[in-house]
Amino acid sequence: MSTNRSKLSWRTAAAVAAASAVIGVGAWSAFGEESPGSRLDARAERIMHGRETIEFANLEQLVGSTPYIVKATVTDIQPGRSTGDEDSGGVEQARDVTLSVETSYKKALLPSTLVVEEWGWDEDGAGYQVENVAWSKIGDEGYYFLTRSTTAGHYKLVNTQGRALETSDGFLKLSADPESELTAAIGWMDSLDFGLQIRYLLQPENSDQLETVSEPPAAPSASQTEPAADDGSEEPYPDDSVDDGSEPSASPTSG
Repeated sequence: MSTNRSKLSWRTAAAVAAASAVIGVGAWSAFGEESPGSRLDARAERIMHGRETIEFANLEQLVGSTPYIVKATVTDIQPGRSTGDEDSGGVEQARDVTLSVETSYKKALLPSTLVVEEWGWDEDGAGYQVENVAWSKIGDEGYYFLTRSTTAGHYKLVNTQGRALETSDGFLKLSADPESELTAAIGWMDSLDFGLQIRYLLQPENSDQLETVSEPPAAPSASQTEPAADDGSEEPYPDDSVDDGSEPSASPTSG
């Protein structure tokens, strides 16, 4: 297994990351239009890294900066669109995650069913996740902080911090970096506390507590496009992957 972490080109990252979530460096080969007989992995085999273009330090910023907030359950997952080209670092394929909405905290007129894009597969059909946004599973239930995708009728996480799933003990599994300020601020909450706090912050009389974190300009800065320093660490595996020291399989593991 290579000791270099997988990273995103800024052009491809802008297209495939969760809602302007990451700008990175480097590129990976990728998956284009699905060909007859091609197969896609049933689980992510590796984690892609990048730099967030927008990052939240607390719930006030996350709620204040997110256009759509829902509590929902995953009811279906299907292969989604392909994006990118070889000149910009490859073509990647998304996963379309269908949510059944239980509660809309923001934008109450949202439909009862939403399709959220997450990533993804490469050109060999090998699966990867972006940062800590582990692949959704049917039956997942939790809070989703969303914005519109470029795909008509689709949504995506506002950034890679924008999901909080309920666990069997009623607490939350966050998609935010475990070492982040946001995790320190909200990681102690159970699901009930979390929902109540969102409602509290969205009351008109509490609007002065909300903060808005703006995205930088679409074009990346020089520091964002420069190669990130190699820290010598090995590429991590998702929690449910088989860490056997091998490269991601050339022949995807599921049909």
